[in-house]
Amino acid sequence: MEFAYLDESGDLGARGSKKLVLCLVCTSERKKINKIIRKTKQRLLEKKKTTDWLNRKAEIKFYSFPDKPLLIRTLEALAKIDLKIYYLCFHKNSINFDKKLKQNILGQLFWHIFQKPSKEKPESVISDLDFLGKKPSYFALLDYKQGEIELQGTDGIKRKGVRDEAVFTEIKKEEYEQFKQDKGSLVIKIEPKNSRLTEELQAVDLICGAIYQYFENNNSLYFNIIKEKAKGIELQKK
Repeated sequence: MEFAYLDESGDLGARGSKKLVLCLVCTSERKKINKIIRKTKQRLLEKKKTTDWLNRKAEIKFYSFPDKPLLIRTLEALAKIDLKIYYLCFHKNSINFDKKLKQNILGQLFWHIFQKPSKEKPESVISDLDFLGKKPSYFALLDYKQGEIELQGTDGIKRKGVRDEAVFTEIKKEEYEQFKQDKGSLVIKIEPKNSRLTEELQAVDLICGAIYQYFENNNSLYFNIIKEKAKGIELQKK
């Protein structure tokens, strides 16, 4: 069974980060991810300094991770398993990036899910409690639009292009259940979970953080580890 996880790095404010990265990770190897994160936690517990950090955070996070060699080994282990990484990097241009806009552009990530064979499509996407809220969110594909995009290839070269974009609209739970009855409808549910209790979300935080460091700080050290698994788009905030 395929599983999908959402995360973000950066912030929505105009005066915060220059970039906002939204990341979707799809995989059928949840157990392997859990094993990798648990092993990383065990390594952190071997030293007082890293133990104190883990106790404060109560979970694995990219930000302020206290052991760079261990972070690299963890990302390398994640890059070896069967997973696919999709990301959107937004250049905010010093403009607020509100929650509604974030919802509107999620369809560009969702679209990758619906390109999969029916048996591989996840029934829902798991996100952290802070991503869209503490209650499940429901979306349906209701329209298409054409937009200009800038592709970031794994070779580091940026290419501009135009493509049809899927427009997913937030709907109510009752509407979601109705759409599900129609096999031709494309609907998705975002189910929030506590990342402290969800090791897959902790792994996605590391992956998303690696992508964010590349775009925000021009630091390719971590991104290079996972870039063969990653497919992304850069967009300008207008």
